[in-house]
Amino acid sequence: MAISFSTLSLLTVLPAFSNTAFATPLDPRAGAPVLSITNSQWTALNKSVGGRLQVAYPFAKPCYSYFNGNPIMPDVAACSAVQNGYVDEQSIANNFGGYINTNWATCQRHAQTCSLDFTASQNPTYYAPPVNCYQGSVPTYYISVQKTSDIQSALKFSNTTGVPLVIKNSGHDYKCRSAAPNSLALWMHNVQPPIKLKKGFTPDGCLDPAGDAVTFGAGQGFAGVYEFAEANNITVVGGSSRTIRTVLPNGTYVTANRCHNQELFFALRGGGGSTFGVNWEMTTRAHPQLTLQVLYIRFEATNTSSITQFTRILTQNGDRWASEGWGGYVAPGALSTQISGLILLTPSLSYADAVTPMSTNNLHRLPRQPEKVGLGIALGSRLIPRSLLQTEDGQEALVEAIGKASEMVIPSSSTSNLLADPKALTYGSPFQILVTAPSSYASRNDSAVTPAWYSAAWHIALGQGFANSASAAEIQTAFQTAHDAAQVLRDVAPGSGAYINEADVFEPEPEETYWGLETYQRLLALMKKIDPGNLFTCWGCIGWDSTDARYGCYPSLD
Repeated sequence: MAISFSTLSLLTVLPAFSNTAFATPLDPRAGAPVLSITNSQWTALNKSVGGRLQVAYPFAKPCYSYFNGNPIMPDVAACSAVQNGYVDEQSIANNFGGYINTNWATCQRHAQTCSLDFTASQNPTYYAPPVNCYQGSVPTYYISVQKTSDIQSALKFSNTTGVPLVIKNSGHDYKCRSAAPNSLALWMHNVQPPIKLKKGFTPDGCLDPAGDAVTFGAGQGFAGVYEFAEANNITVVGGSSRTIRTVLPNGTYVTANRCHNQELFFALRGGGGSTFGVNWEMTTRAHPQLTLQVLYIRFEATNTSSITQFTRILTQNGDRWASEGWGGYVAPGALSTQISGLILLTPSLSYADAVTPMSTNNLHRLPRQPEKVGLGIALGSRLIPRSLLQTEDGQEALVEAIGKASEMVIPSSSTSNLLADPKALTYGSPFQILVTAPSSYASRNDSAVTPAWYSAAWHIALGQGFANSASAAEIQTAFQTAHDAAQVLRDVAPGSGAYINEADVFEPEPEETYWGLETYQRLLALMKKIDPGNLFTCWGCIGWDSTDARYGCYPSLD
């Protein structure tokens, strides 16, 4: 695939910075620690970015009368807007302090949050003392990026002062790589120049055209890309959520593609966000418009035996569905009140060929549910090799593992702050199967993704939801539960890997699991070359340091 990235490289980055505690300048509020930077330094940074340096606050702060231990005046109108948009991913993406899963905006280790009661988000609620809104892991300041020079100014400032730097776009992040306490953030959400279609696109440095291509800015959500594709009779491959962005963190303006800066191009395609560059724009292939056969199925899961039978149907048909090009989402229900179902599509079959095998299961078509947000969640996942679906023993082992792991993320008490919440994952279950259709893949080594993707039939993700009011101990329990449930999947597919962006935060073997050891060493060598100061470090990323102060709000396991 010919993709051209215009990126900011760190080839001229300054030496590593130290992590020191600090206190506020520009904003005189108490209880919001930042590095001991002078007012003149902040003012100079603000001037260098055209006045776009902003003080950052949690999304729900307008609904509180106490902030970081000090009295404030709730903002009725702003609070109403927060409540109305609290479970809408686009509303959250449009607000710097918003995160799709609220726990990553908080200091989970100490249960310091600034959230709304998830069940009361549509009712006027103003929190009075002693309820406190904490800054949590929301960066202290951010720059609303409009120019590449904004990024360059921030890099210079962070290297000079030692202020930790993070990259944030839409807040669609399950591992807190776009948030950190006491930090400065680059907000890429508004980098949305007009989308362009180029016929016969030739990447910089290449002699031959790669084909038709679409170029869009780093802040452009896939909803806009898909609308553009529909209007121009093309197909663009991307994420299923409206707010997934094409952002990767890096300093000089460079282009990376298959003919120019090839090693950086390799790393950006699967190396993990917040590691190699701040992606400014992306050019990806524009495929001809396709006719897809789409299947929506949903039914009430009345008991655990019906869930088991549904899972068995999935495993028994998984290999054939892969050969027929089916891909999409499956949600096995988990409680008697839950809904089971699937959303699959294929470009490889005609309507007649698609209907015949699918109709034999006597399941009913119902439309997709929109993604819901607004609560905390701990994830775990595993890539399931296709070979496991090709034998009866493998199928039954997988059915058993899915049942066991699913039971682990269901609370034993309805009063627990550990939620089997129907909004915890997109399609109404704490358990999801992403059907990946590996038959359409060709094993290759031109990207940094784990080789396990090329033999995977499924990507299984599970989630342990927890209330916004959960204690530090309950949050820790949620992550321990997700970790233990993910281990069940690791045990049934021990030679496989995991998708880095939706994986267990405490994955025991991240290097092998996310990239493979050979690819990891290649990526580590590049990271040390372009970012010797580890400026763009993040949790679980290439070359990360687990003792970095910006991880002080992560929960811990026993």
